[in-house]
Amino acid sequence: MKFLNSAVAILGLVLTFSASAHISLKQSTPAQEAMLMKSPEQLSLTFGGEVRLAKVIIKDEKNNSINFDFKPSSTPSTDFSWSLPSLAQGTYTVKWTALGGDGHKMTDTFRFMVHKSESHKMMQEQSNTHSKHNH
Repeated sequence: MKFLNSAVAILGLVLTFSASAHISLKQSTPAQEAMLMKSPEQLSLTFGGEVRLAKVIIKDEKNNSINFDFKPSSTPSTDFSWSLPSLAQGTYTVKWTALGGDGHKMTDTFRFMVHKSESHKMMQEQSNTHSKHNH
């Protein structure tokens, strides 16, 4: 009977650790590999379970860090977001580090691109010109 109780307790611990170890990023804004026509106004991360976010770094393609108002979270949550400064055209990498409820450290990265196309700019200018003429 002691063996069975021990086995059940160990199995419970293994399942607890593996469940919390599998918490991952469910969604981000901007999304992984997104190609944006303008600078995103914010960065949002949504996880599959509660985590404490220890670090979020955004770097441009020249490996320069982008300053934004990140502070490590002291309480666990599934949703995090921050306002971003205006980002120039280029590719950006977001690297995050989170701690699960059991203290398990998780790290991952994703990229997105800001592509301010000339045709998009021209369409905006034409739209602005048309709206001025229609008044």
